[in-house]
Formats: sequence, structure tokens, C-alpha cells
Amino acid sequence: EYERTNTAVLNAYVQPAATTYINRLENELKNEAEIDQRYIMQSNGGTTKFDKAKEAPINMVESGPVAGIFGAAVLGEMIGEKNIIAFDIGGTTAKCSLIENGEVKVSTDYYIERDNRSAGYPIKTPVVDIVEIGNGGGSIAWIDRAGSLKVGPQSAGAYPGPVAYGQGGTEPTTTDANLLTGRLSPKNFDYNVNLDTVRSAISTKIGNHFGISPEEAALGIIRIANSNMLNALKLISIRKGYNPQDFTLLAFGGGGSMHAPALALELGVKKVVVPIASPVFSAWGMLMTDLRHDYIQTYIKRMNDLTLEEIDRQWGEIESNALQHFSEEGMEAENVEFHRFADMRYLGQEHTVKVPVANGKWSDEVKMQAIEDFHKLHEKNYTFKLEDAQTEIVNLHVTAFGKVEKPVISKLDRTSSLAEAKKEDRDVYYEHKGWVLTPVYDRDKLPTNEVIAGPAIVEEKAAVTVIYEQQKLYLDDYGNIIIEKEEN
Repeated sequence: EYERTNTAVLNAYVQPAATTYINRLENELKNEAEIDQRYIMQSNGGTTKFDKAKEAPINMVESGPVAGIFGAAVLGEMIGEKNIIAFDIGGTTAKCSLIENGEVKVSTDYYIERDNRSAGYPIKTPVVDIVEIGNGGGSIAWIDRAGSLKVGPQSAGAYPGPVAYGQGGTEPTTTDANLLTGRLSPKNFDYNVNLDTVRSAISTKIGNHFGISPEEAALGIIRIANSNMLNALKLISIRKGYNPQDFTLLAFGGGGSMHAPALALELGVKKVVVPIASPVFSAWGMLMTDLRHDYIQTYIKRMNDLTLEEIDRQWGEIESNALQHFSEEGMEAENVEFHRFADMRYLGQEHTVKVPVANGKWSDEVKMQAIEDFHKLHEKNYTFKLEDAQTEIVNLHVTAFGKVEKPVISKLDRTSSLAEAKKEDRDVYYEHKGWVLTPVYDRDKLPTNEVIAGPAIVEEKAAVTVIYEQQKLYLDDYGNIIIEKEEN
């Protein structure tokens, strides 16, 4: 009751501001262009019409990052990679989520502003399962009272921003460290970069404390930032019973491609994918979504006492309600697709496990399969199962998708050569190697399926990909960068 009341209160709290924002957005769109498909992104990985978003704006929480996670699943399907760790690094935070067999994991146990000091605010609304930490391009490097180097969660933001921006920032950031070690080039900034000022800030704030050079201090900042990100990746993989080596790391956001190759080496991931237009990949993800609504009905019933007629009636009522909902949004019934889940637990437990179940009429076989799947998932999530214990359903959950038209992704037609794509050779500071003369390539001129051995750097308008000595890189037919570990 507490969580559901909390959700209703928070929804009411944001509703006036959200309604004003959506109305203003709608009016501006009407004035600027004729757009038939006007949808709002939701936290469950789908979209909804403007009117429905105004009724339940709480469903827009985390909707921006969620779009990137959903886009990762869609891209993975296109390139034949169904097991993906989606990894998004922006200016202030790094976010990651695990996609297994093409399925984006959605949870109804989400907390707003939860951290190690605050219990946060629980909301019972479907949200894609994301782990988020305060580490990004603007994260500030600092020395704590024990004398240890820390990076984040404080951020320099966009203004004054990193020292490199020259807008008044004095605290060294991850961006400054990447610049000083040659991973970023001063030529690609929108500001006039003074490298001496950056070097002085890192030396004064970090290097002098440890008695090391500015370059070593900058590399230390990058290593600490990577360590923080690695912990987040472990939280959604190893800590939940998944082996990262069975997954492909799909990196996006402004900083994703710069840090992902190093993290892949530490995590044991064999392949990294950097999608085309990676800094704005979340926007592409939104374009690939369908209308989506989640219907969750409390239905506490022991499986031993459950009759097939009763459960079929419950599913039928939920799906009939869903079809009515989509009809009001102008969606034909034949374009609506249902996915069913049962939230189940052992008798006497409080926590549940979400179990996918079959569509259509239930039979004794379907019922027994649901119980068997529950045991397996419970063991996967909590390391044990109780096969002789009674099980019960707590909630029935139907996810309904209204299929909409999406942009078609075409293959790349490019005839350039690696020699044409090469921009320069640049000194880059690597761990255990020091300064290494490294080739730098222009992503927009890279030919497809031509292999580049590391160390190397690939630059684009708002992102940089850095690969290491034991890695290789090539562009696939769709223009995605594929990074793999060299075989020994």
C-alpha cells in the first residue's frame, strides 16, 4: 500500500508541471510541422500519446536513458547479438542495463533518489532495469580526507564545465584527463583549449599530492573513473548471475566509446559495438519504439488452487481492457501484441519473481511449465529453489505493444580507403607504455570491414573511440564500429 500510495502522490506532484510542458511542446509542434505520429517516451521502453502521458507523467521517469537501452536491443537484433550490456556515458552519469536473449528487463521496484544515504521514494511503475552511477565526462577528480583519489559523483556540468572549456572551471575532470593523455584532441573542442591550464589544474589538485607527473595523475583519474564504471557493469551482470563473457558491450553516449574498450578488457567481454551516431543513440532508440502499455492486476492465488477457467477469465479481462485503451489511441486490434507475465513467489515469501507465461488459453501443461520456470528463475536470482514448497501468483502482468511504422536502416555504401580515413599520428599516454605514437582515423571516412589493429583512435563529431594494443577494430555494413580482442 505504501509503494502504491507513494506512486499516486508523486504522479500528482509532477502532473501540473508535466501537463504544462507537454501542452507547450504540442502547440510548438503544431505550429512548426504536420506530424501524425506524436508520441512521448515512457520508462517501460515504449511510447504513449500525449494525452495519456499527461494522465500518468510518472511513467516518464528515466525515459531518456531507457530509450538508449531499448535502441541497444533493436540494434542487437539487427546485427545478430541478442545478449547485450547496454552502456551509456554522458556528461554527469554512466548508466548500464543487461539485455538477455533480446529482452529488455523491466522492473516495478524502482526508487527515485535512492543512494547509500537515503532510502529514496519507491514507485510501482514499470521501469527498465538500469544501474546508474555519478561518473561521466564532467565528473570532478578530488582527494578525500583519507588522501585517496576519487572521481565523481560531483560534476562540473556544462558551465563552467571542465578546465579545458575555459569557462571558469578550476576542478580537473575526466574530460581534462582524457585530453592531457592524448585521447582527446584540442582541435575537436568548440572552445580554445589551453593545455597548460589543464596540466596545471591536474598537477596542482592531484599530481602534487601524490608526487607524480600531470600525465600520471591524469591516467590515475581515468583508471578510477573506469573502476567506478566497472563496478556498475558488475552490478547488472556478475552480481545477478550472468557471465559478462557471454555478452556484447554496446557503448553509446558522448563518453561510451572512449571508456568501453578498456572496460571490456577488464570484464572479459569479447566484443564491443559502438553504434553509428553513438552520442545521440538514445534519440535513435526512441524512433524504433512501439506504443506500449503495461497492465498489472493484483491477483493473489495459490497455484494448487488455481482453476484454468478462472485464470483465463482474468487474462481475458486485462487484454480486453488493453484493446479498448489502444482503440482510443487510434490503434487497430491486429497491430496489438500481448506479452504475459506472472509475478510469483513461494508461500510465505514477500519478494516475487517475474515469470514469462504463454499467451492463449491455459492448460495443465502451461500451468506446470509456469511453476517449473519460476523455480529456475528463483534459483538464478536468489541462488536457491524449493521445489517441494507451494507457489503462488501475486500479480498478473500484461505488456501490450501497438506496432507503429519505423525508419528503415540501410547498409553503408562507402568506397574510401584506410589511408584516406587517417587524420594524423598523435602521442597518447598509455598505462605501462608511456607515450605511444598512435594513428588517428576519421570515422566518417572509414571503409567497411577493413581491420585496424590497436592501439588506435577513431574520432567523430562528438565522440572518440580508443582501442588498446590487444584489440582490433572495423566498421560493419551498417556503419557500427566493432571492437574485438586479438586472439593470442
